[in-house]
Amino acid sequence: MQEVLDTNNLQAENRTDARKEKLEADAVWDLMGSAEQIVVAKGKKVETFLPDEDDRDAILKVVLGRSGSLRAPTVQVGNVFYVGYNESLYSTAPFGNG
Repeated sequence: MQEVLDTNNLQAENRTDARKEKLEADAVWDLMGSAEQIVVAKGKKVETFLPDEDDRDAILKVVLGRSGSLRAPTVQVGNVFYVGYNESLYSTAPFGNG
């Protein structure tokens, strides 16, 4: 993730170490529940969720890891959250030149 930021000359506004600061279901929903979109990368698969329309539990199921805490990396750009890592996702706008 840091390589993507460095390559595209981007700076993180806020940074949290997910290993040290655990965000669990209710806190995650407080953070993301009013987002415009939540884009989740898992392996080669990328899914987009709309918190206003999609089921809270379905969204939490994909954004929380096995430990029950928010998956890393999670990036907020404006009112959109990007959760998980997929190289093609982070090589396109708003991160890369794609």
